[in-house]
Amino acid sequence: MRQFLPAFFLILTLFALPALAAGEKYTCPMHPHYVADRPGTCPICGMDLVALDGEDEDAPMSSADQSSGEKKILYWQAPMDPNFKSDKPGKSPMGMDLVPIYGEDTKAATGRTIVRIDPETIQNTGIRSEEAQMASFGTLVRSYGDVTENVRLQFDISARVEGWVENLKVQAVGDEVEKGDMLFKLYSPALISAQQDLISAIATGYKGRIESAAKRLVSLGMQKRAIEEVKKSRKAFQSVPYYAESNGLVSAMNVRDGTYAKPGMNLMTLQNYDTVWIDVSVAEQDIPFITKDTKATVSLPALGVAKKQAAIDYIYPTIDRATRTGRIRLVMDNETGRLKPGAYADVELQTGVERRLSIPSDAILKSKDGDFVVVAMDQGRFQPRKILAGLKYKSRTEVLDGLKDGDKIVVSGQFLIDSESALRESFRKMKRMQLPLSQLEVSDDQLAMIDHLIDASLYIQKELIAVRTPSPNMIMPAITLGDHLMPVFRGTKLQFVLEDAEDALKNAKDNLTDKEWQASLNALVTALKPWLLEGKPQHYKSKGLGLYMAHGLDVYWLQLGDEVQNPYGDGHPMKIDWPDKVEAEAPEATEQPKENMSGDAHANH
Repeated sequence: MRQFLPAFFLILTLFALPALAAGEKYTCPMHPHYVADRPGTCPICGMDLVALDGEDEDAPMSSADQSSGEKKILYWQAPMDPNFKSDKPGKSPMGMDLVPIYGEDTKAATGRTIVRIDPETIQNTGIRSEEAQMASFGTLVRSYGDVTENVRLQFDISARVEGWVENLKVQAVGDEVEKGDMLFKLYSPALISAQQDLISAIATGYKGRIESAAKRLVSLGMQKRAIEEVKKSRKAFQSVPYYAESNGLVSAMNVRDGTYAKPGMNLMTLQNYDTVWIDVSVAEQDIPFITKDTKATVSLPALGVAKKQAAIDYIYPTIDRATRTGRIRLVMDNETGRLKPGAYADVELQTGVERRLSIPSDAILKSKDGDFVVVAMDQGRFQPRKILAGLKYKSRTEVLDGLKDGDKIVVSGQFLIDSESALRESFRKMKRMQLPLSQLEVSDDQLAMIDHLIDASLYIQKELIAVRTPSPNMIMPAITLGDHLMPVFRGTKLQFVLEDAEDALKNAKDNLTDKEWQASLNALVTALKPWLLEGKPQHYKSKGLGLYMAHGLDVYWLQLGDEVQNPYGDGHPMKIDWPDKVEAEAPEATEQPKENMSGDAHANH
């Protein structure tokens, strides 16, 4: 614990400094009832005082502020006695200044309090804000792939007739060629004969015969460029030239000068690398979210290529049974030639792209209660607020609930602000925890729900006196009361009363013997005893309720009527008197008719 104290005092000092010149009030963090007009130390514990700035201890708003509609003062309240309220400023019975209670609560929905910081401190601590804004993004799917050749840019040159390769211009795989360059010549008697037929057809001038002769040359593998040269010159090539039909590199070569070519033999292959393919493996569960419009970003760390855009060319229709992955094919520009087939690629696929409200991921604070951000309000005020985070994409996170477009959130320094807010809220909770049970504001409905716990004890006592085994089903409704009461009274002494009473009833569900039910009755009444004697004793006295203890056994029970009915059998019955006065007792809730408080479990449950 000691190692956290320096940081604790550092936070206190950081946010207390701006108040030195503001003429505000100061209080002790551990004794909030002590208030001073100047900074110093607490005379009780010696702890440094902190400024009362930014919570419901704030000074009243000016008329201009109220007219702007930002806040409206509902009433004025004593800082140490929430039951003392006034419609105008003044002093409490203890001599303390009343504080305003505004229509806009100074707490966030999470229970965190608003913090006010001086502009100079905001600048010195580097607090920086940014608006929540709409952005288009979706789920990020990461995968990997391999660079391969684009077979659409691959050209095979094959022999369709017998012949011999002559005048070979390219010598090895990797030689670069440009469109129109001559690659080699092929001497073939069949091609010479077919060329003579074309020349004879041209001499006759018969168009149909000319087209027929030209088609025969095409079918024998002669390129159109060479055919046009024959038509123009009316001379046959003894060795027919073959030209490159695109720019590229020789990726396969199966001939040398003088090689005898047979029909169907692949002579060489040209490959263009202006674009390449990337075969990507994608997990089976991600394949349904990928479409042709999905955005893809490719990085090749080994080749020094970072984040290039690619288009999806094809989504394979099958799943690999061994790896449970599908495949997609990307096509990428490769004008510089840096993308080499066989290289490894990191691939990011952005699926489900929609317009989403988003904030920087670094602005989100994590806690056991969920995700928080610090909202920058006007007049140097900051409010920690709980949000519901959605998808995360790169450096941004979607916000599903808790913010709206345009809200300013703190993206730098939010930890200090959230710590200060949580610290002040801790002091409030300490003050609420110290509040006597008699000062809790309990509505008629809430008191009626608490009385169901009393009825459960009366039911168990009545059944034991009648030598019957209580039914667990009759006490079940009382167990669920905590769901309604706990959110209201959490952080007060009544919280522990309700928790202990609920535990006693839950443990009674599996009871079988009278001894077990007697133990459950004692546990339930013992849990309720602080509320009975310190909370609303006069309320229960007016109902005719009696609290008894079996002397010697130190066990308790509740009953109606003056005739003592000891459910434990043994022990001398001792009636515990109701106190005439409790500490600063608040006005009692409106009493219900006496008939409502009875041992008849059927009427109450």
